[in-house]
Amino acid sequence: MTGLDTGRVTGRVAAPVRAWAPGRRLAVIAAALAGLLTVNLVIYAIGRALGGTFRYTQNGGSVPVEPVAITFLSLGPLVSALVVTAALARTWPVFLRIARIAGPVFAVVTIGVMTLPADFDMTSTVCLAAMHLVTIPAMLVAFDALARRRPRTAG
Repeated sequence: MTGLDTGRVTGRVAAPVRAWAPGRRLAVIAAALAGLLTVNLVIYAIGRALGGTFRYTQNGGSVPVEPVAITFLSLGPLVSALVVTAALARTWPVFLRIARIAGPVFAVVTIGVMTLPADFDMTSTVCLAAMHLVTIPAMLVAFDALARRRPRTAG
């Protein structure tokens, strides 16, 4: 048999798995971050159009959540997760698999820990919860770009 041993004898040569080029990785990660921010700002705009105030009570005062806060609270956690995952996955590759599970779980848990107890109006709560959920596909796309795939060669 020629080519890769895939467990089946087909008589054909399997194509090698291509490695992600560093520039492609960065482009995919940048696209995931830009997509996350864009979608979250659109959700914010829709929420405002539907009457959401995006205000919560803190120390007896009303605190607004503005687009700048949406930007930092959207990108900050994802960038932090990517930096930690990239650093740990270099020496402990299984960490990437752990991050692919823990990241989405964390995104859902933070809805209950941060958004629900914050005393937002219903529209704002639903929109902010949706923003947490939008983080999941962006995170998974970015984690996939971090995966270090090495080309397989015929042996």
